[in-house]
Formats: sequence, C-alpha cells, structure tokens
Amino acid sequence: MLQIQNLSFARGKNVLFENLNFSMTEGDAMRVTGSNGSGKTTLLRIVSGLCRPDNGAVVWHGAVAQKNESEFVRSVNFLGHDDGLKKQLTATENLKLMLPLLGASPTDIEISAALDAAGLEAVKHKPVMNMSAGQKRRVALTRLDFMRHRVLWVLDEPFTSLDVSAISALVVKLRAHIESGGVLIFTTHQDFDVVPEASSLSLD
Repeated sequence: MLQIQNLSFARGKNVLFENLNFSMTEGDAMRVTGSNGSGKTTLLRIVSGLCRPDNGAVVWHGAVAQKNESEFVRSVNFLGHDDGLKKQLTATENLKLMLPLLGASPTDIEISAALDAAGLEAVKHKPVMNMSAGQKRRVALTRLDFMRHRVLWVLDEPFTSLDVSAISALVVKLRAHIESGGVLIFTTHQDFDVVPEASSLSLD
C-alpha cells in the first residue's frame, strides 16, 4: 500500500536521512523516533506529500504519490504540531469549517457529540483562543472521528499537551483505525508504548 523508496533529505550540509526504505500495508502502524532535529517531522511531511525529498519516492498503491496526487491526497490525514485551528472561532465552528474541506460531512449533532466525547462539552462554544493547550489539542484530534475514509494517518506528536484520560481515548482511536485496516505513522515523546502494535523506525 505504502512504499518509501530510497528517500534522502538534507538541510544545507546537514543530511537528515538518506537511502531510507520501508513499506506498510493494511493494519500497519509505525512509530518514528529520533532526537530533536533528526528529521522526524520532515519525514512525516514528505510521506504526506507536503514536502518533496531530495531523492527517492513515496509510492502509494504502486504509483509515485506526486504523479497520483488526487487519489493520494484523498487518502491522507495529516495532523502536525500546529493544530490548524482558527483562534477566533469556537471548537464547533472550527470543525464545521474544516471537515467539509477534508471530505467529511457530519451533522451538527454528530460534531457536538464528538466534542462532548472529547471532554469539551463546557467549552465547545467558546473561542479557541480562550482554551488551554490541552483543550485545543483535543479539538484538533476530534477530526479523527470523521477521518475514517482516509486510510493513511500521519500524526506528528499527537499526544502533546494531553492528560492521561485524553491519551487513553486517543490510543483507542488509533488502535481502532489500524484494526479496521488503516495505516498509521506517528511520532511521540511519550516514554511508553502508546500503541504496542507499532513497529519502530529510528532516525538517529
């Protein structure tokens, strides 16, 4: 399903990684590890089609991703460090604005229920700018509830700013995704196996 072929990327004279190869198929999960500056975020952005490698290719269902962008883009769900939220809008307004752009069309009731399940019932109608870092992260992660149609989930530090209960809830979502045949690539600084099924790729 996903093949990474001979990827190389350098920032100036600093080679982050080179001749990197791996493949993933339905139900696979991979945790990318490495020290700060090792290229974890860059690799995730390349896999998502947001950044071009210096050499090598990302292959999706047998075709180079850049040459099959429409199909590939519809298959990828990328969540980066930046939550991508409009700070002046409420959590509810943010989801109503973003989800249709990602190919999802939930009802207002479904959005409200997802935010309630994320523990955001008391703040879902408040501007995001007035929320804590953990609440903002939970708003962004609520998008996952509506991204089941996107097979490849690429998540950069999704557990950042989350408390124990929110981490547990996210793990349930991630495991459900791979158990349903999805593909997951993620990074995290958590010092325990948040997704025990995941293989590991070190960039150090």
